[in-house]
Amino acid sequence: MRRSAQITFLLRVLCLPLSLALPAVAGQFFPCPRAVSSSNGNFLVLTDVQLEHGQGNTAKVQRVSLQVFPKEHFINAKDRLATPGTYWTAWLQWDVVLDSMPMHNEPECPMPLISDNGEFMVLLHLGILASGEDAVMQIYRWNRRSPDHHGAFVKDIALKEIWKTPGRLGQNVGSWTDQSPEWFAGGTFEFSSDSRQLIHETRFGNTVRINLQDGSVSGN
Repeated sequence: MRRSAQITFLLRVLCLPLSLALPAVAGQFFPCPRAVSSSNGNFLVLTDVQLEHGQGNTAKVQRVSLQVFPKEHFINAKDRLATPGTYWTAWLQWDVVLDSMPMHNEPECPMPLISDNGEFMVLLHLGILASGEDAVMQIYRWNRRSPDHHGAFVKDIALKEIWKTPGRLGQNVGSWTDQSPEWFAGGTFEFSSDSRQLIHETRFGNTVRINLQDGSVSGN
């Protein structure tokens, strides 16, 4: 059975200045979650944004870190805690670090999805797109050989690979306001049961499968 990649808002919402996100327009932007869990609740992604403040109320994002923590299971009988609450380990399993150099799209509000096995993280693009060539997804994987626990970048996925039909690309490309739907609005995301694929059904009803190991896209 495939499990829905539900975005669970935990702790507090990270409120970023509007000047950090997209061209200023009236209205409310898409929220920036501070924490997101896997659909099975075994992994948590915490987002840490480092800012450089300028004049007035302006600020520039210098670095974004998305840290993956596994659920604490209290294995030892003497340490078990009888409570319905969820606890997370204090040790970092792996992370994704975005800074001013290797960013593949805007880092101000990364929207992560984490697979149920904690092996893969997918970042969704928010806001305006210049063309169908723009990346709307970034795939990262846990690199067990990394001494600093940094994840490995797998691939950018362009909008044209998701929507397929050229006529659909006029939506969300070029002109964008606070009333424009995000490219993924009206669609769904699911990880496959083995966490090797992300399955996205678009607002148009077509389904694409993204192989998380190499970023290849298949479907109609």
